[in-house]
Amino acid sequence: MTSTIPKEAKIISFINMKGGVGKTTLTKDLGYFLATQRNYKILFIDLDPQSNLTQSFFRKFGYHQENLLDLIDPEAEDDGNLETSTTSYKRTIGSDISIQKLFKPGVISHLKRGDCLLQLNENISIIPGTLKAIFSERNSNIENHLFNYINQTKLKEDFDFIFIDCPPTYSNYTISALITSDYFITPSKPDAYSVLGIEMLHEVVKRVKEEHQVYFTSKSLKSLGVVFTELAPYSKGYSDQINEIRTSSKINELNIHFFENHFVYNSYIPKRAEYFISDSFSGTKENLIVLADEFERRFSEIE
Repeated sequence: MTSTIPKEAKIISFINMKGGVGKTTLTKDLGYFLATQRNYKILFIDLDPQSNLTQSFFRKFGYHQENLLDLIDPEAEDDGNLETSTTSYKRTIGSDISIQKLFKPGVISHLKRGDCLLQLNENISIIPGTLKAIFSERNSNIENHLFNYINQTKLKEDFDFIFIDCPPTYSNYTISALITSDYFITPSKPDAYSVLGIEMLHEVVKRVKEEHQVYFTSKSLKSLGVVFTELAPYSKGYSDQINEIRTSSKINELNIHFFENHFVYNSYIPKRAEYFISDSFSGTKENLIVLADEFERRFSEIE
């Protein structure tokens, strides 16, 4: 265990107000690497209504959720880029073990760990998402449910990190994630809309902290920084775009940290839900290693 990481779990929201930026992929691959290669205990929380994070881990560990589609790309079946592949299910679970239980109106003090959380192995657990969860209705009475559940079940005592995959919209679920978190990471593509998306997110964070001050009296909600994602191997065009974003006057006003290492695009990821870079022979594995190194170093810089 690296000494720069606090003993009590740090809760990190992976969030961007713009979809399609590789948010879920970064969440799962960085967390999975830290769990399997660095021996950290990681809890994943799937708040994105698409539940792609849940589908990836369930296919990887042989679980099946009755209301999730399991689509397999036939061209990916003979993929020799994976060391291991899960093709059979250990068990089918319903949506009763999922995030849905946390966001029902009413009290949640009766909920135990096993009501919402599924342990996949010694180091990896997940609070699964479900397509049956209702993510459209606004109900401020449920915004503190995740915060309360984590505290009442003392989850921070048994994990090193809690990674929350957030929806790309401003909603009760976004607020729930942010008031629960200690930090947030912003995955972002280096394109023309990045500056606007980053700026919008920081406005959302500012608004949440102002409107929910009680949750931030004994902690802060700090930005770990922006991680550029979905990049192809080095090209002059991407380098120029990244430089333009980093030197933007709007970005400079926000005093945003940018990770030096990027999350490089891997063509196998869209083909197989159960594909994890750490278990592959892909050249992008080295990229993930140095990104994880920088992620760990970032804590010693920001604390």
